Amino acid sequence: MEGAHDDRRYEAGDTVKLEIVLHHRANLKEVRAIFTHTKVKSAPPLVARAQSSPISKRDADGSTMSRLDAEITLPRTVTPGVYELERISYETAGGQLGHLEKDEGFPGAPRITFEVIGEPADTPGVVEIVFADS
Repeated sequence: MEGAHDDRRYEAGDTVKLEIVLHHRANLKEVRAIFTHTKVKSAPPLVARAQSSPISKRDADGSTMSRLDAEITLPRTVTPGVYELERISYETAGGQLGHLEKDEGFPGAPRITFEVIGEPADTPGVVEIVFADS
């Protein structure tokens, strides 16, 4: 089985957090990082969403850089396995939609993956139980 980037492993209910820095001209309204399962093509994609906030003033050509904090909480129905960043989609403040494919828009970026593991069969053990009003 393919390994996950930096051995990042999560299970249902965990939150995956990403930081994305983009160079752009149009004002961005929303950015989405879309991850797909590397083996099970019928598994629904996982989408991390972020709001844009500029980190630099506009350059002479009208461009700026924005840092985005994106996150996704893994649903309980998530399919275990390795997920890879497939594309980054965006919507501008003016309503323009677009996307950057992993092979076109960010060829220099490292392969961004994480693994979803199945929930362990576990029965909690009681460490302590007391009356709260004591």
